[in-house]
Amino acid sequence: MIKAVLFDMDGILFDTEIIMKEGWQKAARELNFTLTEEHLSQMRGSALPRSRKLFEEWFHGQVTYDEGRAIRTAYLNDYIRRNGVPEKPGLHEFLSWLKEHSIKVAVATSTTRRVAEDYWKQSGIDQYIDASVCGDEVINSKPDPEIFLKAASLLKVPIAACIVAEDSINGLKAARAAGAISCMIPDLTPYTKELFPFCDYVSPSLLACKEILLQTPEADKLKSWK
Repeated sequence: MIKAVLFDMDGILFDTEIIMKEGWQKAARELNFTLTEEHLSQMRGSALPRSRKLFEEWFHGQVTYDEGRAIRTAYLNDYIRRNGVPEKPGLHEFLSWLKEHSIKVAVATSTTRRVAEDYWKQSGIDQYIDASVCGDEVINSKPDPEIFLKAASLLKVPIAACIVAEDSINGLKAARAAGAISCMIPDLTPYTKELFPFCDYVSPSLLACKEILLQTPEADKLKSWK
């Protein structure tokens, strides 16, 4: 039976990936370098050290990750200051449903704790979160499974009884390596046949994950909660 949901944050709980993409595009224009969707896809879900390494491989010091990220972060922060944290549709409804039915919730995000906790508090979802692991609290970032294994451990739930909600290739690979049930909710990265080995389920939206939980063989008990 599924006992917990482990959520990625950006692109899953909050509609921030598109804003970060716009910020990276601004950085590319200002610093005069080319950043493709393939580049962004490889960084998506990764913590700072891995993204820094990718930038070095791609640009050989002509532009650094920290230079670009400073522009992207300023763009993102300005958006949130003016508009608030953009929530995915059904966020509070789904988290409330999970809490009502004693399914534990953890957030496993590559974002730093300082930033992530600020988002949770702004949106008021901190009341639903039973445990969390952030990008500055793991040694190995996604696609390594460390962050999900640590989140399951904090919840005291076997990883095989956890379903991971992810939108990035790196996150899905991490979920599969951890031994969790994986559910992709596509955001900027579309579902393709290449992702089939890493996805147990694909959901069109966050709220639609409730239907997946109700349909899983492990969750017969949940069907009475509809």
